[in-house]
Amino acid sequence: MIRFRYLILLLWVSVICSLPLFATHPQTVQFSTAQQFLRGDFQGISVSSDGRLILAPSLEEVFDTEQPFIYSAVLSQSGDLYVGTGSNGKIYRIGTDGSGSEFATLPEPGVYALAIDSQNRILAATGPDGKVYRIDSQGQETVFYDPDEKYIWSMVLGPSGDLYVGTGPRGRIYRVNAQGNGSLFYDSSETHIMSLGLDPENSLLAGTAPGGLLIRLSSSAQPFVLYDSNLEEIKAITVDRYGVIYAAALSSGPPAPPSDGQKASSSPPESAAGTEATESTVEISGTAKGGRLEVYRISRDLMVETIYSSADQLAFDLLVRDDGNLLVATGDQGRILSISPQRFTTLLVDSREQQVTRMLEHAGTLYAITSNLGKVLKVTAQPTEKGSYESEPIDAGMIADWGVLRWTIHNPASTDIAFATRSGNTEKPDQTWSEWSTPYSLPSSAISSPPARYLQWKVEIGPGSRSGSLVSQTNAIDMVSVSYMQRNVAPEVRSISIFAPGIALMKFPPNNQMGVQPGGPDGAHARSLPRSIRDLDTQRGVPPPRKIYSPGARSFTWEASDANDDDLIYSIYLRREGESNWRLLKEGVEENNYTLDGASFPDGTYFLRVVASDSPSNPPDKAQQSELISSAFTIANAGPKIETETPRVQGNQATVRFKATVQTGSLYQAEYSVDGLNWLIVFPEDGIADETEEEFTFSLSDLQSGSHLVSIRVVDNNGNLSASQVEVSIP
Repeated sequence: MIRFRYLILLLWVSVICSLPLFATHPQTVQFSTAQQFLRGDFQGISVSSDGRLILAPSLEEVFDTEQPFIYSAVLSQSGDLYVGTGSNGKIYRIGTDGSGSEFATLPEPGVYALAIDSQNRILAATGPDGKVYRIDSQGQETVFYDPDEKYIWSMVLGPSGDLYVGTGPRGRIYRVNAQGNGSLFYDSSETHIMSLGLDPENSLLAGTAPGGLLIRLSSSAQPFVLYDSNLEEIKAITVDRYGVIYAAALSSGPPAPPSDGQKASSSPPESAAGTEATESTVEISGTAKGGRLEVYRISRDLMVETIYSSADQLAFDLLVRDDGNLLVATGDQGRILSISPQRFTTLLVDSREQQVTRMLEHAGTLYAITSNLGKVLKVTAQPTEKGSYESEPIDAGMIADWGVLRWTIHNPASTDIAFATRSGNTEKPDQTWSEWSTPYSLPSSAISSPPARYLQWKVEIGPGSRSGSLVSQTNAIDMVSVSYMQRNVAPEVRSISIFAPGIALMKFPPNNQMGVQPGGPDGAHARSLPRSIRDLDTQRGVPPPRKIYSPGARSFTWEASDANDDDLIYSIYLRREGESNWRLLKEGVEENNYTLDGASFPDGTYFLRVVASDSPSNPPDKAQQSELISSAFTIANAGPKIETETPRVQGNQATVRFKATVQTGSLYQAEYSVDGLNWLIVFPEDGIADETEEEFTFSLSDLQSGSHLVSIRVVDNNGNLSASQVEVSIP
């Protein structure tokens, strides 16, 4: 064992050394949970609730109706299976030996519900022009009940033999006796009664749309809402032997029913209602609220629990097995899910058809009824002989060099497992991708697929992995991981912001009361750690630098990014307008801000250049950089110059004139004060203080006899202030 591990280590080292080290941040994508595996493509493979790929139960095709959709199905006591199709109104009968044939053809295009009465006669509900037909053993149909409704979506036989009929679009339920005489049983405020069932006390259960209500109705039609779903339609209802109710709710719009004689659409109606610091988080699959599908469990004391939820699946039927597991028939990928009483979800089977619309079980035989195309499948008691699984494509974000494919196997029993990879630069694999690689022989193998942005892996499990149980317990794929390194690309400085003159940026001291610098005095050790570890303080939020006033200061911040998520350092350069050379102010800057002491430079117009480098994360000969030049800004240390004229006095009034000029920038504001009283703003003679030279005039009135001191101050747009004063003498 030690020698084997040593060989694996040597292999890993040789792989790393043979790869071109473009960036020094290797990445690993790991598949180890049911949620991750469920995003792949299956054929003969199941995903267990504890996140293992195993051979799925075998699916055998029993009968092909050659119709696009099967909307309804029912089993007779003898085990004969009847299926109702669309859009030609055909009903087929499939015997226990698998032989099938057309049983009846009804005038309406869709057969949405089936039932069998006490005399083994088929009751078929149709739409549009909803009617209930009774069909004898020879396939001869007669109209059993016509409720004058557009659609009949659901039917259930009560304990006394009465038939309950759920309709739309007026949301009514009718009760029909054995002679075909019916009456209105319940008139809801909903549009459609999509599903019907019976609880252990034989009270009627009804699922509605578009309100998504699960209603219990007493024998006198007294309604009681068991649950008001936040989705739009209760699509399916079932009850286990303990009286626990299960319901599937969907979110989509009401179906657009085909008009009389209209051809089938491409799919059946989906619904009648129309890399972080945390390494990994594992949740019970399918428990997030909302989305397109929710499955509820309602206990005998009416406690409601959401046991499964999906943002992209639909459910067409529910079935509770004797072992307590709930089966969910889904679309749009034709999968059957198994939910344990502990709420763990297993992908039981994945059919090749788009939807599993109905499930039925007789004498231990489980039937899966599908649409697109309309077929009857049987789930056998043993795993399939072989299966394959293709992962969802791994997105490296850019061209990457692939490292090692690793996998672990639980309960290995044979070598009948083959892994392969392929790569490409389109989001979905197509003909431009590379061919599948030759099978990898070691559970830690260097990936041979060419560099690309995307990579996909697959595994094929052969017949040597079969076991005697429903799902295979041998050669279960526990974990698969792929490592890669991105090709290094240059960072990008996206913007430079210039603060107003006089604002200086002061960094807050580290939030460390002990004054200890993590990673040593220069932080070298910390910089070498993975970002998920050394950025722990960043996750708590590092405050931006504090702004303070400092005469002459010019401050800048910039935004920069790196597609490789490399660490960046910056070099800051300054150039005065008219000069050709850039002056280096500082290099090795780790922050994205800088304050310039403008008092150290002559007045003028300047430009700042920020150069970003990813050298901290790359070998010296592979590091790349980019730069950005700021817009023009001024450095002005000299205040405005004020030239006053001798005031003109007339009686107790005086007129004061002065001129203000600046060398750099423009004037901003002028004010005056008489005898130290309030400062008053004065506009220049042209009305706007926006030039390097402005002339000002203001008048003083009602001055008392004697000498008055008039103070003047002028501010430029760089924050520089100058003051002057004149004396006004009133006789």
